[in-house]
This record gives sequence, C-alpha cells and structure tokens, in this order.
Amino acid sequence: MNHRLKNARDEANLTQTETAQRANISERAYQRYEAGERVPNVYTAQLIAKALNSTVESLFEISIAEKTA
Repeated sequence: MNHRLKNARDEANLTQTETAQRANISERAYQRYEAGERVPNVYTAQLIAKALNSTVESLFEISIAEKTA
C-alpha cells in the first residue's frame, strides 16, 4: 500500500474518485496506485501530485538501482 498517497489524499479531504477525476485518470487506475499494485509512469505521477497539491517526490518512493562493476 502506498501510505504516502493515501495520507495525502486524506489530508486533501478527497475520495479516490475525486482524486482520479482531478488527475484525469480512471478510478480503478488510481485505486491500484494507492493499493501498491501498480506504479504510475512519470506523467501520471505528476497528474496525481498536482491533483493532491503535492510533489511526485513526496508521494512516491523513488529508488535508483546502481550497477556495480
């Protein structure tokens, strides 16, 4: 579960449906992101962040795998 996403939505006092509508994505897609079943692409993450008046960095864990030689 993406607790950051749910917490931001709760703080914005929005339902999943309202958040999805503001981000112009399907409600089911948003539910899957919040449940941690899927990870949005960068564009969609930006739409969600804007809908929640937040940033991509604060809503989604960003990790970069480093190669070792």
